Amino acid sequence: MNVRNVADEAGTRTVVNDSTSGPKGESMADESGAMLPGSREEMRFLRKNSNWVNMVIAILACLAVAVGILFIAPQPEVDSERVVDYQGIAEQSEGNADFDLIVPQIPQGWSANEATLDRLNDSEFLSWYMSFIGTDDQWVSIEQSKASANWAKNKSDDAVAAEKVTVGGADFQIYRTDEAKEYWVTHKGDVYVVMTATAAPDTINSFADQVAAQLK
Repeated sequence: MNVRNVADEAGTRTVVNDSTSGPKGESMADESGAMLPGSREEMRFLRKNSNWVNMVIAILACLAVAVGILFIAPQPEVDSERVVDYQGIAEQSEGNADFDLIVPQIPQGWSANEATLDRLNDSEFLSWYMSFIGTDDQWVSIEQSKASANWAKNKSDDAVAAEKVTVGGADFQIYRTDEAKEYWVTHKGDVYVVMTATAAPDTINSFADQVAAQLK
């Protein structure tokens, strides 16, 4: 600490302390150099660090919102954990339908996760619906009903008509989406079948061949 003598107008000498002073004489730091409470340096330090704190809080808030969206997002339309005896359900349901139910043989490693005879989505038509889960995230569903061409077309949602093929003697109209989902529509008389699939071409053809063989 430096001390100097200053002569005032009366000729007396006054001892002046030269330690650093802030505005209005406020001391900014003590002799050890430590930051004093309420000093300008402390305010600047707090503002600087508060920016980082606010940034961290904002990031955590964004993450919380993202996690919340994941939890409230619609669940997949396919339940891969459920396994049902679709052949047994078909035997029990046969007498309640006015058409012969299609019951395909599924590839090895596949399983059925849904099978029901019901009026789906409040439809006026009774439907026989089966859903199958396969290897490599493949999926095929078959819905059969004594209905109309308009009923079958509505099942393809916003898919675009792509081509017509003949499999097993039955003609199928194929609709496709940008997400590689395919709808295969065929009928015999007023019995319509809509097969929906995200699967390998050979697998889809195998199911289509069985649909053609059993459609009566």
